[in-house]
Amino acid sequence: MKNSMYKTVISVALSAAVVLGLGTSPANAAGPDAGLYGSTDPTYTGVQDQSLAILGLVSVGVEPSASAINWLVSQQCLDGSFQPYRISIRTACGPSDPINYSGPDSNSTALAALALNSVGKLSQAKKAVNWLTQAGAKAPNGTTGIAYYPSVGALPDTNSSALAYAAMTGLGVDSAIVNQVRTYLLAAITPCAQSGGAKYQGTDSGVNNSASAQALFGLEALTPAEPANKLAANPKCGKNKVTNLASYLSGQLKTGLLSSFPYDGTDFGNTAATVVSFNTMEIGKSSVSKAIAALKQNTKSWALKDGKVNAGALGWLLMSAQATDSNPKKFGGVNLVSTLTSSIKK
Repeated sequence: MKNSMYKTVISVALSAAVVLGLGTSPANAAGPDAGLYGSTDPTYTGVQDQSLAILGLVSVGVEPSASAINWLVSQQCLDGSFQPYRISIRTACGPSDPINYSGPDSNSTALAALALNSVGKLSQAKKAVNWLTQAGAKAPNGTTGIAYYPSVGALPDTNSSALAYAAMTGLGVDSAIVNQVRTYLLAAITPCAQSGGAKYQGTDSGVNNSASAQALFGLEALTPAEPANKLAANPKCGKNKVTNLASYLSGQLKTGLLSSFPYDGTDFGNTAATVVSFNTMEIGKSSVSKAIAALKQNTKSWALKDGKVNAGALGWLLMSAQATDSNPKKFGGVNLVSTLTSSIKK
């Protein structure tokens, strides 16, 4: 059940362009990436993967390495935001740039805030969330959400808004932007006649599985993941918008895994996010059972693809293990804990 112990560790996943500043070097670092988990290329997802890894370890009661925490702290820009990855922390962060896909983004900032809060780095987490509260963007329907790259003229999207909402509510932000973003998220959820799923942006003609999963995660999930609850049956569409969304996702989990609809492929990460959300909501018994079995079956092909350790994937799997009372040291034939902790760069 939701309780105060878990509420205290929630923070996260998400304006005008500003020039950002320098981070702080981790103490006694042997190299620029000392403390970074995993062996995949961090260029586009380094901060997100590190944040998920930390959240996963905290979820199962394992203390992340001090160097791992220091690496994440060192990546923070002077104004509190985060870029996907800073090759040199001695170089000032540039502005968010949606045209060139560069600079600080709301997803990296939100997930970093979540992770930092979970390990007691409260000042850094609050600074990250404060940046998010200033990143509101108007949608064509008049609501206010959060854009991936917050900047003048950028349009908000459901995924980024969901993570930002979870961050702000988790840290108890008292600002009009919180209710505005919630309104934006609820407006993205379609009625039952249109499936009950969520649109990525309000102008889209159809729903999006990623947006649906992340909307539910932002609105309902407790992060780090709480222990497994007793789950009720799969929800039926019609009670309210959040239930509509959960009902849609349970229908999409018939095979155990979310597809990347409307795109090709399988979405393992958002399958895990839905497992965590359903556990917090105490619903979706049959869907969670199918999903966790499918995640176990695909652990090696996802988290260890091409022989590389995917820290973000392991973080999601650790959270899923906690949410379903699965053994994280024997999950799909993989010891998730040792695989992640032994992958840290020195």
